[in-house]
Parts: sequence; C-alpha cells; structure tokens
Amino acid sequence: MKKIGVILCSKSKHDYACEAGQMYQTSVLFSARQVFMDMAYDEWYINTSKYGFMKPTMEIEPYDSWYISKTSKNSQLKNNPNILTRDMIDEWLHKVRSQFPNPNEVELHCHISMDYVKELKTIFPNVVYIKPEVSFTSTAWKYVDACKMLTNGATLEECLEFLNTKVKRTRPKEEKKWFYHVDSRTFYGNGYDMSKTFPETDNGCMYGLSMGTTQMSHGWVIDESLLPYIKKYDSGIYRLTNGKSKLNREGQRMNIREEIIKYQERYATK
Repeated sequence: MKKIGVILCSKSKHDYACEAGQMYQTSVLFSARQVFMDMAYDEWYINTSKYGFMKPTMEIEPYDSWYISKTSKNSQLKNNPNILTRDMIDEWLHKVRSQFPNPNEVELHCHISMDYVKELKTIFPNVVYIKPEVSFTSTAWKYVDACKMLTNGATLEECLEFLNTKVKRTRPKEEKKWFYHVDSRTFYGNGYDMSKTFPETDNGCMYGLSMGTTQMSHGWVIDESLLPYIKKYDSGIYRLTNGKSKLNREGQRMNIREEIIKYQERYATK
C-alpha cells in the first residue's frame, strides 16, 4: 500500500507567486514539516481548502486563508472570521476525492489537524493521524528531531511513533503579579487569568511574559518601566523600541531555522 504524507498550508505566506512548497516557508512549523516530508515520503502534499491537495511544485498565487474551525488548541487563530461553511468543506472534499480515484490503495499519513482528518476519513479508509504538540514551536522542534532520526537510520514508523508521543513537560508554577498595558489598563493575577479576562491575549504568551521569557506581549508588560518604549503600529502589532526587547532564553532551544536549513541541505545533496 502506498504511503502518502499530507501537511497543512500556513496562514504565513510570501506575497508573490511561487511554488506551493516555497509559499509558506515563512512559517517555521511548515518548514520543519516540509523537510521531514521530503526526507520521509516519496509522495506528499500540502492541504488547502482552496486547491485540495497540492504538490509542493504547484505554482500558486498568495490568497486569503480559510479554516475548518473557529478555534484550535494548538493555534493562535482565535475568533478567525474566515471559517469554512459546510458547502465549502464538501467542495474541498470533492477536489481531494477527484485526485485519488483509488483511495483504498493509499495509507494517508495526516500531519494536519483532527478536524480535517475526520473529513478525510470519509474518502480514505486507511488514515494515520500524527498529533501535534500544543505549541507550534514545540511541534516544529519534534519534526527537526525526526529528521535527525531519519538521518541516523530510523524508519518512518519509528519517526511517526516519536512524533505521536506527547512530550511530558513540567510547567514551572508562576506567582500572581501585576500586569500593565500601554493603554493604562492593569491586571493582577497570572497568565491563565489574563488569557481568560482579555480575549486578545493567549495563555502561552502571557505565561511567557509572567515567567520573564518574554518582555512584552499584546501590549502588556510586567515591568512598568517598559511602558514608554511600547509602540503600536497601524497593523495592531506592538513592539518594544530602544533595544528593550531582550529576552531571557536560558534553557530554551534556539536557532531552529538553522537546524531546518541543515537538513534541507542534507536532503538536497542526496
């Protein structure tokens, strides 16, 4: 049975026409998954509601992203307005079905969200779901590590087992503290409280702010002296100016882009 991989497209895109495999490389998660696909599968695709399953060599133009559900535990796409209707989902399924006239002969390895997998099971009887970590960055690092496994002789099945094994982490406990916003709002509590009180924030970012691995998030700081250095752009993005954005990276894995490029170059020389 032919084993085929499929990964998700990304909200992050280049602003010019190019091959699908290049369009989303602004996303670290996409890039990490892509190099694993190149190394592990003879045939793989990029899933998008607009085109169905795209080969990475397919030429496409930039486009607005649509999503199959309103929120997702492993994303920051809260309250996204571009949600697929049932008719749009059925149209996407029709495109995919037309691409695979013999789905019984395919074992589809879905490196995509469960919402899409549930729909694809109506076409493909043999589906393997690869569950991501909650964090985009953690998931990307796992794919980098899976590339290393392949380089060291691991089988695809061993890599999939590794990717599906949840990383057990002990999240250090944070103390309640004051948070300050550039628009003069204040809040006392922890990162989880913040994410529930202010819908524009999320738990992971506010936890990082609370623990000092991030200096500022969504216009919030815990160091009140940083408020004069926060600038808000017309796009709604906040930045710390005057070199005040230095982060505490102790204990964090760094340079994931460099690691991805290393395996891309290794694959290119095969």
